[in-house]
Order: sequence, then C-alpha cells, then structure tokens
Amino acid sequence: MNIFYGIYVFLSTILIVSLLPFILIGVFLTGRYKKLVFQRLGFYPKLSPPNRFRIWLHAVSVGEINVARSIIDMLLETSPNIDIVLSTTTPRGYDLASKIEHPRLQCVYSPIDFIFSVRLALHAIQPRILVLLETEIWPNWIYIANSFNIPIKIVNGRISQKSFNGFQKFSSLVKFILQKIDAFSMISHDNANRLCQLGALPHKVYVSGNAKFDLLKQTYNHALPAKLKSMLNIHSDSFVFVAGSTRTGEEDMVIAAYKALCLKYPDTICIIAPRHIERNASIENLLKKSHLIFNRYSWCKLNKSRNASVILVDTIGDLAGLYSIANVVFCGGSLVPKGGQNVLEPAIWGKLVLYGPHMDDFLWAKDALDASTGGMNVSNVDELTKQILFFADHRDQAATMGKKARAAVLKLSGAARKHVDIILQEMNV
Repeated sequence: MNIFYGIYVFLSTILIVSLLPFILIGVFLTGRYKKLVFQRLGFYPKLSPPNRFRIWLHAVSVGEINVARSIIDMLLETSPNIDIVLSTTTPRGYDLASKIEHPRLQCVYSPIDFIFSVRLALHAIQPRILVLLETEIWPNWIYIANSFNIPIKIVNGRISQKSFNGFQKFSSLVKFILQKIDAFSMISHDNANRLCQLGALPHKVYVSGNAKFDLLKQTYNHALPAKLKSMLNIHSDSFVFVAGSTRTGEEDMVIAAYKALCLKYPDTICIIAPRHIERNASIENLLKKSHLIFNRYSWCKLNKSRNASVILVDTIGDLAGLYSIANVVFCGGSLVPKGGQNVLEPAIWGKLVLYGPHMDDFLWAKDALDASTGGMNVSNVDELTKQILFFADHRDQAATMGKKARAAVLKLSGAARKHVDIILQEMNV
C-alpha cells in the first residue's frame, strides 16, 4: 500500500469517527436528512437484485446529473441487459436524479469516502462497472472498488487548471489512485494532458468530447421562447439582455450596463440570474440602491405576468430556458476571477454570448465559440456596456452571430456515444 494512501485512510477515519456522533445526534434531534446521512454511511434500502449488467454511475450534484442524463439514455438504449444505479451527493442533485424515471434506473446518495461506508455500498449495489463523472477522484472509493476487481471509468472527465494545481499538492497520492482507474474519457486534449501530468497512464486516456453538447441539443425546444415571452409579456421589438450565473462584483457591472442601455432603449428588459440564489438578498439591495424596480422570477411564474423591466431569477433550473428569449447574453464568473461558466448553454439557442477574460474552467467552451465567431470577449464594465449598446443598435448582426454560435454546438455533439463505448469497453452486454 502507498504510504500516502495509508496516511489518507488514517486521517479520514479519525475525522469521520470524531464527527459521526454529532452528525447522528443532529439527525435524531431534528429528524432531517435521515436518508442522506444513512445512505452516505453506506446503509441502503433493499435495491432490486442485480440480475442484469449493473453500472454504478456517480454524478456529484445538479450540473453533473444534467450531463449524466445523455449518458444514461445512451447506456439504456445500448442493451436491455443494462441497469443503472445513479448516485449523487447533494439533496438538490438527488431531487433532480429522482425525476429521471426509468424501470432500469435507481437513485441513491453516494457513500462518503470512508472505508467502511464504501465497502457497505459496494456490497449493497454490486456493480459490474463503477463510472465516475467529471473529476470525482475519491481515494478510498477507487482503491476499494479496484480491490474488488470492479472496473473503474471516469467519463466526461475534466481537470481545470485550479483543480490541477490542487491535485499537485498531493501528487504522490493522486498518481497512486489514478493508476487504479481503468479508463479516462476526457472532454478535451488540454484536460487529458493535465491528467497525464498528474500520473494517469497515457494508454488509458481518451479524448471523447463533452456530453454537455448532447444534452444541450436534447433540451432545445423551439416552442419555448414564444411561451416565455407570452408569460412575461415581452414584445417582439423589446431588447432582452440576460446575465446568467453572475458572481459577486458582476451584478454592479450588469446594472451599470443596463442603465446605460435604458437611456437609449427604455423598454429594455434585463434578466439577472446569479450563480448562487442564496445571494439574492444582496442583489436585491443593489437593485434598490440603483432605484430599479424588479420582479422575482418565482413571482412571474406564479402570476404568469411581469410588471417590472428587471427580473431577478430566484429559482433553480430555469436559466437555460430564459437564455432562449435573449438578444444578447452575458455569462458570469468571467469578469471576476471565478473560472467562467459554460457559454454554450445560451449558444444552443442561437444567442450571441459575451464573456470576460476569466474563462479558465471553460476554455473548451470558449474556444468552440471563438472559432465560430459566435461569442465576444469583454474585459471590463465599459466594454460590456459598449458591446451591448452596439448590438442593441445592430440586432441583425447579433442574430447572425448567434446562429454561428448554435452551429458550433451542433457540430460538437456525439460525445455521449463515445463515452458509452469506453464504459462498455471489453464488456459483454
């Protein structure tokens, strides 16, 4: 056994055993999170017997669950002998996973990376293959599954520069664990190269593309824009500016750009969707200080109406659809150093996308958009304001660039099939 893995086992065991009594007391006193806690400890309800070829697919939360859907659909179509246990970590992820209804799919919470919890989970689920989505590298989980001779695959794999820097601090442990994994199906060559630098064996690393492209193609609904515009009472000649997944410091810039736009186009509608809706109270204060009247999107949905020109999104899962009614989109986390967001989510709707210089976590998406000339980089609030004003004056040009952005997404679809081929590599199903 690797000495660094031994240290990890010792420290993780001490930490979990120390915290466990307090966690259990909290569960019994409040009655909350009972299912989450017990399943994460490895205690599962009776699952249907694995009389088929069972695949355990882990997707940590909402974003990964959405990606997993395209892979799940492809797996279930591939063979009637496959069934899937889909695990997730968060309550929101579990709620979303539970909405994927299929007789050969079961949803659970994932075990914490504690040797006893992982062993219990593996005995309960009995997978033929363990599939981890994106960057889920858990030492105990991977080591124990490997010791049980369960093939382990990472699909839609990505290692951002930030994650790469973090993993390098524990390079000996990371290299030891990576070499227990049977195959890596990565989203891009940059991500594959970082993985190999961390110690993955190059002959196990494949570049298959990003299954998010397949998901975006599947979720496109040509009828949605008209439906949303009708609900929100948006006229065809109104200019709509959507700022999605914004982070602290960006809402001020969006508000400044919007106010400048309103001087020329007073009927402009601005939709602000923060990356974390828990921040909405502070954004509401910003809007009030700027003397802007706004509606919460939950109110708009409830009343099927709108009585303000600014909409603050306070719901989960609606942003992707709201992109469909924009003339121009700004993707957040990019004018401040937060790594950016997936600029292809609005692109699938044929929208021109603006983004800042901090796109480190989504370079693959930025590069695809740059190559298509369907997006544009803005470095600060002045450039953001300037470009939005320009495209409000030249809406045909914005629409043309948006069509190029959509074409870039459609061109890159098909990754889910490649990921599935690697999952089932050398398996008789």
